[in-house]
Amino acid sequence: MKIPYGIADFPTLITEGHLYVDRTDRIRTVEDAGKALLFLRPRRFGKSLWLSTLATYYDLRFAAEHQRLFGGLAVGAEPTPLAHRYFVLVWDFSNVDPDPPPLDERLASMSRLERIGNEIHTYLASSLRSFVSDYHEHLPSPVDVETDAFRSLDNLLAVLRRTGHPLYLLIDEYDNFANEVMAAAPEVYEELVHTDGPFKRLFKWVKAAMRGQGLERLFMTGVSPVVMSDVTSGLNMAENVYLYPELADLCGFTAEEVRRLVEELHRENVGRGARPWSVDGTLRMMRQWYNGYRFAVEAEQEVYNPTLAFYFLKHLQRTGRYPRQMLDTNLAADEGKLEYLAQVAAGREAVIDVIRSDEPLEIERLQDRFSLRFMLERSVHDSSFLGSYLYYFGMLTLEGETEFSTLLLAPPNLVTKKLYVERILAILLPLGDARTAALGPVRTLLRGGGVEPLLDFIETTLFPTFSNRDSVWANELTVKTVFLTLLWNDISHLVWSEPELDHRYADLCLLRRPDKRAMSLVDLLFEFKRLSLSDLGMKGEDVRSASRDDLARLEPVKTALDQAQKQLAAYRQALERRYGTALELSSWAVVALGFERLLARPLEPA
Repeated sequence: MKIPYGIADFPTLITEGHLYVDRTDRIRTVEDAGKALLFLRPRRFGKSLWLSTLATYYDLRFAAEHQRLFGGLAVGAEPTPLAHRYFVLVWDFSNVDPDPPPLDERLASMSRLERIGNEIHTYLASSLRSFVSDYHEHLPSPVDVETDAFRSLDNLLAVLRRTGHPLYLLIDEYDNFANEVMAAAPEVYEELVHTDGPFKRLFKWVKAAMRGQGLERLFMTGVSPVVMSDVTSGLNMAENVYLYPELADLCGFTAEEVRRLVEELHRENVGRGARPWSVDGTLRMMRQWYNGYRFAVEAEQEVYNPTLAFYFLKHLQRTGRYPRQMLDTNLAADEGKLEYLAQVAAGREAVIDVIRSDEPLEIERLQDRFSLRFMLERSVHDSSFLGSYLYYFGMLTLEGETEFSTLLLAPPNLVTKKLYVERILAILLPLGDARTAALGPVRTLLRGGGVEPLLDFIETTLFPTFSNRDSVWANELTVKTVFLTLLWNDISHLVWSEPELDHRYADLCLLRRPDKRAMSLVDLLFEFKRLSLSDLGMKGEDVRSASRDDLARLEPVKTALDQAQKQLAAYRQALERRYGTALELSSWAVVALGFERLLARPLEPA
């Protein structure tokens, strides 16, 4: 099985015999949806391959190769009337530099906005020259490529109108460089997309070209509608199709498709006598890390991130082992979106609450037209904007809807939870030295040692900062969030906040990965309680100066520890029934006394 990780060229996949999960039955759906369409999905979700599929299908140059390329696929037997009818022009805006360097004297004298405008013109001119070269046999006359890219495109349309074949424009990652500018230099972004900025002018040209000038169809991919909202008067006729139920799995793999891939890989593995691994165990790992995305309320099932699925399967095929890092580093850039939100108080609170509360975020509806500036201004009062932003970037997904028809958003899988945890860790411990200092106590606990070194670290390093922070930290879930963030280690463990155990929910559970069971590490189970200083009838300085033994003898503390241990015993039994002898469980009841002290008591083996 040739796993096409990182390959987004449709003809290459088909002609070289790579695996292709067929979605060509959706071509007719897309064709019927309209002539100007916007389709959004998170980064690295297979959008570029879909665009390559469309480009190949509609390109008049591939008419003679239709059977070779599409004959074995769903659309092959019954092509639509528009198959291979178009000239196809592809723009990939991930190729546009959001901060072009001033490489010569002319560029050095320009502002950043002017350099971006120059970069856009340079890219459009380059793509036009490639187009003219590729189609030279089909063009009745040369195309005059001028300095101004928009005049050059007008010249192209004038030539194409004489051929009888209209133009199909495919724009990949329409918002790629604009999002980067937005995060780094909002004032430049405003000029880029508003008034007569170069990006807005580009879409005004597209809109005009679709008014009988020869540009007949447009399909755009991107990550969010924010940029399109800001240039909306430039291109206000594009129809949003990204929430169509019939396109919910257009980019993404279903559970059944992933099972077939894993089973085929396993047969291949057995056939060559390679390192053995479990089909069911592999499916569990992939489901926990890569599944969970739902792109329409009416969608019948969730889908896997296809790039991550291929990343995992290719590593497994090559080595016989699961990847050491379950998060492909090519997706790590998504953390930048969380970092951007964390720059404002409301955004920081939203990021923390996703992990801290373990409750879905309820919103009235997904916002499909909003500017980021408006979202951040409104976010204190309206979670729909922040929730929508995180949804489009794949940080939250549709979990369902309530009886009131409001929508529920939640992190889709462990990959996204890891990104949240890393962002929270950067908020908790912004200095690298403090993170390094935490490693020793964390490793002691993971090796089965005591928890007290970690308690000491939290008391001395983190608790003193909480009194100076805003109210985002001051609630019952703070201590659990701190432990989860410090203990998260996806290389060795699966980390679960609020796992369901016999219809009850444990606070925090770390179970060794199936492929790490032989390591000399333990599984961990926690139950947390918190008492306020008023519950103790003590002042902060008195709590800080008392020994842990003296504090543990206080009646409210003894009661809280007893309650936590009783719950731990029930959770441990449920885990042992589920996992049997595979567990080596270390269970801890932890009680926080305000944000001053921590006490812990182990649950002795049954």
